Formats: sequence, structure tokens, C-alpha cells
Amino acid sequence: MTNTTVTPDTTEDEPTPNDRRAMLRKIAIGGAAAAGGAILLSNGTASALPEPGALELGDAVTNTSTTPTYLLHTPSPARTAGPSTLSVGSAVPPPAALFPGNVGGYGNALVANGLHGSTDQAAGFGVVAANLATGPAAGNTTDTVPTALAIASSGAHVRLLAGAATGPTPGDHVAGELYVDAVGTLWFTVPAPTTADATAVRFVKLAGTPAAGAFHAIDPQRVYDSRQAGYPAALRVAMLPNTNRVISVADGRSANGTVTLANAVPADATAVHINVTAANMTGPNFLSVTAGDKTTTTTSLLNWGPGDIQIANSITVPVDATRQIRVYCGNQAGSTDVVVDVFGYHL
Repeated sequence: MTNTTVTPDTTEDEPTPNDRRAMLRKIAIGGAAAAGGAILLSNGTASALPEPGALELGDAVTNTSTTPTYLLHTPSPARTAGPSTLSVGSAVPPPAALFPGNVGGYGNALVANGLHGSTDQAAGFGVVAANLATGPAAGNTTDTVPTALAIASSGAHVRLLAGAATGPTPGDHVAGELYVDAVGTLWFTVPAPTTADATAVRFVKLAGTPAAGAFHAIDPQRVYDSRQAGYPAALRVAMLPNTNRVISVADGRSANGTVTLANAVPADATAVHINVTAANMTGPNFLSVTAGDKTTTTTSLLNWGPGDIQIANSITVPVDATRQIRVYCGNQAGSTDVVVDVFGYHL
């Protein structure tokens, strides 16, 4: 009887794509949190993958699964520096790399770009990033739009998604935010500290329609005329020498002083471009203009001499928080009526 020797098969079968996916998930969950550890995934065979040396994640070699593949990593403690959970690139991220993320792309002289996203779909975006945190813990109690959103697409290098509100978005903000409102106006937050809140900010309009930068040209509006009866009694008399007068520039008015356009200069305006006219002068003098909350000035806007009966000049001047300016009549002999017209404002 002939003896037959059977040699055991000690080779392991090549894992199928589904096996490989499950193995990858187990490794990511179980081993990614090891301090200083690295994960080495062996490549599949060239016949099982789209190209030699590729690693495919999915339910099948064709990657037709609708179920996402996850790499889970929960570092302890929370990381504020260091490489990302999944680091990709020809560069080795340093231990103190800035801005660690779930996925990090690192470039160097061999491959310059760290991370790239693109699409060939007109309605698609290459990269979308958003911070959706809301609530007191995030310092953002009422916002209805993401606190940060940046999109790169084929149509623009950087695009901000329009928010739900028209005008400055509500909620708590910090200086340095860019915000696009519902009609496409671009706003920027700058420090505006007050006694009550040293961290307060205000929105500055950078661009929009019909704004040209932060300046808004409007249909010219008469906002004050001391000769007309539509104003309070204290404002419908000529200015005497060495006096000053606080005047609102918020509303457009008719020739007799009746309001015809409320908030022609909106709340939060910081300055107005105005024309000031001196009329019916009784002698030589001059006028100066400042913001309504200022009490002194060493400037002069317009000057007139003996025999002059009317003179005008334009100026861009700050307004106070209630959209008022202060007009000063100089210390010479003449009194004068005052007329103020607004041509635009700054936010």
C-alpha cells in the first residue's frame, strides 16, 4: 500500500472587498486611538482593484454601495494640535501640526497641494465647510445660518452661502466674520466696544446693490431747513453767533419740513455726505459741523463776508448713534438760516 503525504495549505485567502472593508473598519475603531500608532493597510491584488496598488472602500469592487464607509477615531484627550486622524499626502505632518481634523491633506515639494476638491456639475461644489454650532455654549444664541461657511466651486474661488436674513444676521458674533445676507450683500464684523460689553461688534457693509463699497449714494434728500414751519419751534429760527444746534439727518422731508421718506439714512449709519447752506445772513460769520454727540470743534465748513446772502459747501461727517449732526455758528457778528441736504451715507 502506497503511503500518500498530504501537505497542509498554510496560505491565507486574499480578503474580498467586503472583508477588506470590515477589516478596515475594525482597525480604525480598535487601533487608531493608540498613541503614536500608525496603520498600515496592505494593497489588494491588481485584478481585484481598479488599478494596481489601489485601496478601494465600498461594498464591492465597483464601489456601487450607497452605504458610507467610516473611519472612526476618538482621541483622548481632545486634540488641539497634531496631525489629522486620516493624514494623506507625500509629506509627514509634524506632531504639532496646526488645525488637526478628521481628514488632513499635507503637501510638500513633491505634491504641492494638501487638499483638492472639484466637480464637473454646475450645481455642485468642490469643497463645502461649515460650523453649524448654535446655542449659548457656542456663543451664538439666535443665528439661523451656519456660523462659518466657505465653498469653492468652478464659478468662484471662494463663495459664501447666503444666509436667511436680509441685513446683518442676528445672534452673538466676534470681530472678523464675513457674512452674505439673503439678498447677496457682503458684511464684515468689526470691534465696537461699549462700556457694558467690551467684546461688542458691529456689521460693516462691504459691498452690495446699490452700495459702492461701504458708501451708499441715495436720491438727494432735504433733512433740515430752519426757515420752514414743519420743524419744532426751537429749530425753525435762524442760528445766532456762538450757538450750536443738533439736527437729525435720518428722514427725508418736503419743502415745508414734513417727513416724506423715513429712515432715508438708516440706523447703524456711521457718516453722511451732506451739503450745508447758509442763507439770509445778517453779517460775516462761519459754520462748522460735527457728529451730534460732539460738543466742540476747531474746524470750519463755510465762511461768508459782508454782503453775502447765501453760500453752500459739502462735507462727509460722522453721525451719532441716533443719526444726528451738530451745526455750530461762529463767534462773529452774523446770524444765519441753515439748510441741510443728504446725498449718501456710510455703514
